[in-house]
Amino acid sequence: MALLAESLVEEWLNRSGFFTMRGIKHGVNELDLLGIRREHSGAVTGWHVEVQASFRPIGYIAKLTKEIAGGRALTSIKKRTPQEVEVCARKWIHAKFTSDAKNRVREKLWPAVQWSYHLVHGNVREPAELRVFTEEGIKCHPFHEVLAELLRRGGGAGFSGSAGGDLAEIVGYYTDHAVESK
Repeated sequence: MALLAESLVEEWLNRSGFFTMRGIKHGVNELDLLGIRREHSGAVTGWHVEVQASFRPIGYIAKLTKEIAGGRALTSIKKRTPQEVEVCARKWIHAKFTSDAKNRVREKLWPAVQWSYHLVHGNVREPAELRVFTEEGIKCHPFHEVLAELLRRGGGAGFSGSAGGDLAEIVGYYTDHAVESK
């Protein structure tokens, strides 16, 4: 499911005029998507996008820190206190977006680009995580809004840049014909 969601998000970015790279490996870590585009002003905009498209979430987006886990699995689904949610969400932001390693990868690929950070998400177990992400400057995009925008825009910039284009066409076809078949 993750690869399909990433393909659709990549298509969304391509139709918004971004040149994209997906699945950039560095060590054992990965950046889901990087996109750059030249704005009308001539400035270059960079987006670092992570995709978490769960439809039936049982766990949290952010893993527990080792200190909070206290021997539990880092992916424990046990209810967290508001303070634990906040600490874990901030740690997740650092691991996914702001660590020195992530900054080096982005700088090596596109030097001197001002990056913004984006999370495309499906359903979430704990909305407080999204609040922390937003407070820390992460732009959160619900996956259903990405899909709706893909369908509204159709061909968008007049080109399709990824396998997500075919998936978007399938979703659009279904949407156009689902009402007719009822």
